[in-house]
Amino acid sequence: MAAVARRRSSAAANPLSPSIIPDLQILPQPLAENALPVGQLASKTSKLDPSTLEDRDYDDIGVRWYKDVILFDSATGRFVDSLGSAWSIKKPADGTEAGTIEAPETRVRLLKDADAAFKKVLQSDEAKQWIKDNKDAGFVVGTRQVTNASYKRARLVDVGNGDYEVQREVGGEGQGGKRRGSELPVQTNSKTDVVGVLVRGIVVAGGEPALGEEVKVEYWD
Repeated sequence: MAAVARRRSSAAANPLSPSIIPDLQILPQPLAENALPVGQLASKTSKLDPSTLEDRDYDDIGVRWYKDVILFDSATGRFVDSLGSAWSIKKPADGTEAGTIEAPETRVRLLKDADAAFKKVLQSDEAKQWIKDNKDAGFVVGTRQVTNASYKRARLVDVGNGDYEVQREVGGEGQGGKRRGSELPVQTNSKTDVVGVLVRGIVVAGGEPALGEEVKVEYWD
């Protein structure tokens, strides 16, 4: 099925192409839409959703139909890697299994100008105090949302040369020969989930907070 790109933005400008979407890191587990908004300040112990950003600060790029092949930890179920829409992969390492995320709709929300948006956030005394209290923190500059997504285990079929075709599992044999369901244990209680995120670290330059380089998604481990 061909992907149909569409844009929802508060600004009347030329439509954005899905090709400009940056690489987003996969979250260890999907979160409900309202749990991880773009513009959030995040640390391992605290999260703050500033109120100073407006609709015009964001761009939204929507695509109909989404598929992602993922790797997850067999013991914990935590997602560890995103392989995109690949139809074949190499055999996962021991303790790691393959799965898939499929959704009829996905949307990537990005800040039009992350540095300018961060300066707007700093207009809030609450945000400035939060940053003082959270030394190792980041600023969410992009997220990927999926609507009505299904999360399933994948069955790998050996196609030779060390490659394995990825097929959605419909129930199979788990450890000890016991039957297991195909669904991955994802519970967000939300129609729309956040599965990917782009975060830039917060640094202090010249005594003032500023945005640094992209950082890992450890704030949601």
